[in-house]
Amino acid sequence: MSFMWSPATMLTLSTLITSTMMALSSTNWMFLWASMELNLLSFIPILMSSKSNHETEGSIKYFLAQALGSALLLTSSIMMWSPHSVLPSTMPTILMVAVLLKLGSAPCHFWYPSVMSSISWISCTILSSWQKLAPLSILIFFTSQMSKSLIPLMAGLNALLGGVMGMNQSQLRTIMAYSSIGHLGWMMSFMLMDKPMMSMIYFMVYCSLIIPLFMIMNLMNLNTSKQLSKIMMISPATQLSISILLISLAGLPPLTGFMPKMLAIMMLAELNTMMIIILILGSLMNLFFYLNIIINSLVSNQNISTTKNKYMKNSSLLLLMSSVTSMGLAPMIML
Repeated sequence: MSFMWSPATMLTLSTLITSTMMALSSTNWMFLWASMELNLLSFIPILMSSKSNHETEGSIKYFLAQALGSALLLTSSIMMWSPHSVLPSTMPTILMVAVLLKLGSAPCHFWYPSVMSSISWISCTILSSWQKLAPLSILIFFTSQMSKSLIPLMAGLNALLGGVMGMNQSQLRTIMAYSSIGHLGWMMSFMLMDKPMMSMIYFMVYCSLIIPLFMIMNLMNLNTSKQLSKIMMISPATQLSISILLISLAGLPPLTGFMPKMLAIMMLAELNTMMIIILILGSLMNLFFYLNIIINSLVSNQNISTTKNKYMKNSSLLLLMSSVTSMGLAPMIML
């Protein structure tokens, strides 16, 4: 799938960035809702950049899910402060459901893997990183209004569902979608301890790992895990770099992905031991399908006729640098 950097695309990207900044700096729910709507309308043209039927389907699914989330967000935020509100005690719950729906978090995740499997890798990168920034910030802000028994339930559900559902997938985009859901569980675990900045640090580390990974998958037009075998035929160094990035996402030491997870385990040790067990179990299932991807790329006998193109040198360099970063950032996070 191609991605054309036309003037119209640059305009939508600038609007996308501006709308997210507006949402992060909002002082009332109405302005926040307007910013989220602008963000939605800016992202739809990016989703449909290649004008394929799959991307059109994915953009419609994304629009319907986000429109439902926006409607719930606007209604619940107005009714929470209305003197004539019906069932005012349920409005915070509806508001939380709206934010979870926009974030693509379990149990409101039904649209996220479907959209990820239908769009290009460039759109997947934006959807998994930048588009999660505003909803995650809202969820962190709203943590003080949530029940302390509800946060570990959501965190555990994300971790387990992201692990279980990702084990039966062969499409790389779907696997990375469920991986993102699993990582949301770890981000929510910091909300239980009232550590909002740690949630954002975990999110930034996650983004630093998936962005180069998604970029190389876009350059090589990879769709399934078996197609990774062609990387071994072209560049073993690139294969090594992808393996390091995937293992870092799984959270194995001493890579970067392990450090925020270790901090979460240390902070939860005296607070909620069962939460630690659930998160580790989900992370182990994530490790299973990451290793499955790596093993498929090493032992597959699939004959794929590929030729080196002008992007391979740049992509190999990109992944080698990202792999070094994946290992080298670890001591910085510990500080």
